[in-house]
Amino acid sequence: MKLSALTVDQWKELNAHRILECRWGCNITVEACRSYQSRTGRYVLHFNGQREPYPRVNADYLKCLLPEPCPHLVPDGEINGLAETCGMHNRRTSLERRARSRRARELDRLANPDQMLREAQWNRSLVR
Repeated sequence: MKLSALTVDQWKELNAHRILECRWGCNITVEACRSYQSRTGRYVLHFNGQREPYPRVNADYLKCLLPEPCPHLVPDGEINGLAETCGMHNRRTSLERRARSRRARELDRLANPDQMLREAQWNRSLVR
């Protein structure tokens, strides 16, 4: 096991080749930039009162795409491939996670005394 406490300055020196200056005014790693781009939709549908919606740049990517694309912007085709293979974008995984979260909230609501005491007197779970 490696026990080495790095200061922020030491980490920045060691990882200077991985850090890029983002157009949004921050410094992030290349991996963080790619990860963000794979998680967030690049385009949104804009109806504008028309029958057929057309894609419009998501506000999160406005500085990345306009006036000219950022040099670190991952192409659309590659991003679509990342989204399909990434575990976070797997629809089944997302549905299972939401179901587990819903069950945990329901269990907390039924078993947590603090939750029960916040209920109205006439509707207390302890009475039922």
